[in-house]
Amino acid sequence: MFDQVNRFVSRFRDLEQQEFNHTREEEQQWRLLKEKLAASPIIEEPQQVLSRKCIVVTSLYEQAGASFIAGNVAYALASQGLSVTLCEYPGSSSYYYFALDFERRVKPQRVNDSTTSMLLLQNNQLRIQIDPPYPHHPSSQIDTADWLLRTSKESPLVVIDLSSRWREPEAKRIFDLADEIWVIFDADIARLTRLFLMEAAPSWWHTAGKRMRWIANKWNDRLARSSMMKRVEGTLSLWGREPKSIDIHAALPHFDGEKTAMAHVKGSLLLELYPEEEEKFQSLVYACKGRLP
Repeated sequence: MFDQVNRFVSRFRDLEQQEFNHTREEEQQWRLLKEKLAASPIIEEPQQVLSRKCIVVTSLYEQAGASFIAGNVAYALASQGLSVTLCEYPGSSSYYYFALDFERRVKPQRVNDSTTSMLLLQNNQLRIQIDPPYPHHPSSQIDTADWLLRTSKESPLVVIDLSSRWREPEAKRIFDLADEIWVIFDADIARLTRLFLMEAAPSWWHTAGKRMRWIANKWNDRLARSSMMKRVEGTLSLWGREPKSIDIHAALPHFDGEKTAMAHVKGSLLLELYPEEEEKFQSLVYACKGRLP
């Protein structure tokens, strides 16, 4: 047996050392193959691109719910495994500092050399920028583009809560740079109509185009009927120099007053205490995730 194996290996080595001459047909086929390979384009492996998105949330008047929606939607998106940064109008006194009882939760700290204190929630997926209100220290002028660029580096999804500050000088620059503008209004139709009659529409109202989303807050089933929605959309379309077609993209219900009050008392977002309420935000969460580039 050993002799047979030894002869086989020896014969194999002899054949391996021999040179074989290709026939003319084989040479021609080999040359054509090399030409095809040389002419074929080099396919590079696709590189993963980190998409970034900036959403600005503003309400047409105070207490319409911009901060409520911005905070809880950011919290819900972070629960989906997305890294989200929630911030406010730059240079302003932070609403979330008081609403989320910042001093009780964490000591003021800097995260990754950020110039702003952070509150980290949802397994650090949600980063809430908080500027503590230091008295007698007026805020310096902020380069909005530079501020937004630095903020976007911290998370691919940035949610800016402008509350009802859409009239502020820097707000226009933020609207220009945003990928989406969420305009919040509530069921107080009289206040909405008065605003349209007493104030001129801002420039971003005309230039935002498809970047704008209209969101009804504190909405009930009666108002959600198609006939009522059409009337509200008609009212919205009349603001400005020329009528424009408007569709309400989402309507959030009036949340349980006891739950919202308890969240305020505890210094928490509604979804921190009552995660079962997240389903009511899903229309915004799914739509936002679906539009992420």
